[in-house]
Amino acid sequence: MIERRTPRRRCARLATVIVAVGIVAGSVSVAPGVTAAAPAKAPPPKVAPIGKYAVGVQTRTFVDSTRPTDANGNDAPAVPTRTLKTTIYYPAAGPPTEAPTENAPADAKHGRYPLVLFSHGIYATGNAYQDVLKTWASAGYVAAAPNYPLSSADAPGGVNFGRGVADTHNQPADATFVINEVLKDKQVGGIIDSKRIGASGHSLGGITTYGVAYSACCRDKRVKAAIPMSGFGGLVEPIEQYVWDSKLPLLALHGDADGTVPYVSGTNTFAWAKPPKFLLTFPGAGHVVPFLGGDTEQAKVLKQSTVDFLDRYLKGDRSALDRLHTDANVPGAASLNEQPGTTGGAPAPAKSG
Repeated sequence: MIERRTPRRRCARLATVIVAVGIVAGSVSVAPGVTAAAPAKAPPPKVAPIGKYAVGVQTRTFVDSTRPTDANGNDAPAVPTRTLKTTIYYPAAGPPTEAPTENAPADAKHGRYPLVLFSHGIYATGNAYQDVLKTWASAGYVAAAPNYPLSSADAPGGVNFGRGVADTHNQPADATFVINEVLKDKQVGGIIDSKRIGASGHSLGGITTYGVAYSACCRDKRVKAAIPMSGFGGLVEPIEQYVWDSKLPLLALHGDADGTVPYVSGTNTFAWAKPPKFLLTFPGAGHVVPFLGGDTEQAKVLKQSTVDFLDRYLKGDRSALDRLHTDANVPGAASLNEQPGTTGGAPAPAKSG
C-alpha cells in the first residue's frame, strides 16, 4: 500500500489478512521450490558511497508463459501467462544527476554489481519506490522492480484487494522469473554479478520478500540477503514451514505505529529468523512513511542503513556493520536490534572504490 492516507477499509482488510494467515496459507497452491543457478565468475564488487554512480533506468516487459494469471473480475478474464512490467535501475556511465536517465548506457567499467529484486506493496508499482531504488543504484547496485499481475496499480481490471492478496503465493515465483530474465537481459545482464543477489520489498512486497527468501516451497536459493519492509512471514505458507535455519542475513524494517501491518507481526516474524539478523525500528512511523524514501530523517536512515547492510552481505565488506550500527541508531528517528551472529555474507571481500 502506498497511499499516504491509506483508507481505513483497506487497512482493516490487511489487518484481517494478518489474523487469517494460517487459513490463507493453508488454502492456496504454492509454486515449486527453486534451485540455485550455477554462479558466474566475477571479481568482488567495489564498495561505493551513495551518489557515487550516475543512475540509468530502463523498462522491460517479461512474460512467463509457464504459469497463468487468475481472472480479475468481469473485465479481466484468466490468461495462461503472467506479465511482469519491470523497472530496472542501474549504475550508468557519466556524471551523477538528480534524476535517473532513461536508457543511459550502463557503467561496465566498475561492474559487475549485485542485483536486488524489489517487490512493491498492493495498489503500488515498482517505480513508486524510485527514490530508494535509485539510491541503491547510485551506490553500485542493480535494482529490478516488477509490477505483479494482480496486486499492482496497473493490474488489468484494477486492483481487487482480496484477489491481490490471494495472489501473493504466486509472487515469489514471479520474483524468481524476473531475476532470471534480468540476468539474461542483453543490456543490463552483463553488468550483474549473479552470485550476489538480494531481495527486498514493502508491505505485500515485504511478505513476498519473506517468501522468496525463506519459504520452503518458493524460496530462491540464489538470494543472499533479505530486506523486508513493513512485512511479515506466513502468508506464502504456514510460518513454521519457512526455512528459518538457513542463516540468510535479514534486515527487517518496520514503523512501530503501523496500523496496517502491526509492528508486532513484524517482530514475531523476526523472532523466527536466525542470525545474522537486524530489526530497524522507526518510532512513530506508520505503514507508508518513510518507506517510499524522501528527505526526512527517517528516510535518510532507511536509505543509508540498507546500503550498509547490502555492502556487508552482498559485497562482503565487514566494516559495513560498524557503519550500520552508527547509521541506524539515531535518537528519535530510528533504533537497531542487532544480532549479527558469526556467519553469513558474501563469498569474497569487497574492494573500496
